[in-house]
Amino acid sequence: MDTPQHMIDDFNHVRKVNPDLGKAVWHTSVSFAPEDKGKISEQLMKDIAKDYADKFNLEQYAVIRHNDAKHEHFHIIANRVKYDGKTVSDQFCASRGVELSHRLEKKYELTQALEKGKRLELTHQDKLRGAGKTKYEIYEAIQKELPSCKSVDELKGKLQIHGIHTELKMQSTGKVYGVSFAKGQNCFKGSEIDKKFGINNLTKIIENTIKQALGKTIPGLSQVNQVINIIKRGRGLKMDM
Repeated sequence: MDTPQHMIDDFNHVRKVNPDLGKAVWHTSVSFAPEDKGKISEQLMKDIAKDYADKFNLEQYAVIRHNDAKHEHFHIIANRVKYDGKTVSDQFCASRGVELSHRLEKKYELTQALEKGKRLELTHQDKLRGAGKTKYEIYEAIQKELPSCKSVDELKGKLQIHGIHTELKMQSTGKVYGVSFAKGQNCFKGSEIDKKFGINNLTKIIENTIKQALGKTIPGLSQVNQVINIIKRGRGLKMDM
């Protein structure tokens, strides 16, 4: 650990125990909300890094603290080859990492990202690749188009302009129970894009948009509720206002 080159040599030494493994490097970036800046100490980072390594069974890893952004963050660079030559599984590592992050936020009394939503201003979007990049593209498109939509069908049409296909999951009764968004080769459930983009929350947002618009032109809350009930039954009301 005295020089970067010695660390590299040490990683490569263990790497040779399983030379057939194609992707041997594990990289994770762990970021903190700006609101937590006063809470972040070196020891806290070490504790969180150890919890993370234990969760994913990482044995050989390095923790690097960076100061190249407004928010506190560190990187975990790990060897997917364990000391006995076995491979650290990366299956479902993204969803497992999200679940772990929420638990660590509570454990260390940090700002919970689930409540705050995605912090696009803190994301190095130029560094995103593959499915992660696509997910944020979908997120931004929904954020842009949703506030003006009066129906799910209208949202579908506007997202199509962005190259995003929207699919509603229907029960045999015709009731909508889920939604997914696809772009290119990647497809995500609405709740995977963001908690507020699950079908129930999407419906509530559209309901509120319609209530605000109809409240200006239609007397009586009962008539407004009639329109809302049509949406809940999945008829995809479209209104031009």
